[in-house]
Amino acid sequence: MTLVAINESGSAKLPFHLHAMLLYSQDQDKGATKYVNEALRRGHLTVYVPVNTYNSSLQVSKMASGLVDYEDNVNRGNLLTLDIRSFYNSTSAGNVQPFEELKILLEEAIKERIASDKNDEVVFVSGIGGTLAANQKFDESINSEKWWQKTHSEWLQKGLKVTMICLHSSTIFDKSQQFVHYKQAMSSLHHAVVS
Repeated sequence: MTLVAINESGSAKLPFHLHAMLLYSQDQDKGATKYVNEALRRGHLTVYVPVNTYNSSLQVSKMASGLVDYEDNVNRGNLLTLDIRSFYNSTSAGNVQPFEELKILLEEAIKERIASDKNDEVVFVSGIGGTLAANQKFDESINSEKWWQKTHSEWLQKGLKVTMICLHSSTIFDKSQQFVHYKQAMSSLHHAVVS
């Protein structure tokens, strides 16, 4: 696994076409927002599923304030934000159907972007696995990351240009022996760690 760091100017160097893990300490929004904004600046289709964020108007407003040209990017179809609840609840119950539906949606969006001569790069920033782990649902987190790793590999084989950044709390990784199985699984299921 390689380490890809944010440069001093505050922009993020995207780990192109990798399934990467972003370890955050307390403010996941700050780290994730840098990658989301960098993808938007480059004109990529950007899908953002923040950690523990439910789409209340206050939370959406807070998230939107940190993103570049939020409304414009949403209106132009460059930014999709998703409520984590349905994915979290389904994964907790062992159901990956919402993921399968999202996969189809993203593949259709990529085809539409290619047909309309838009940038065909996709950046997917997700807190689903990290939220599961933060709530001590380690097996579910591992299973969701296995699904994303498999899906990401399939996309690359199809020639789709998808970068995945999964948000995980560094607090769990800092606990030396307590969560060894989780840490080993997360390391093996990601190509790189970004910070």
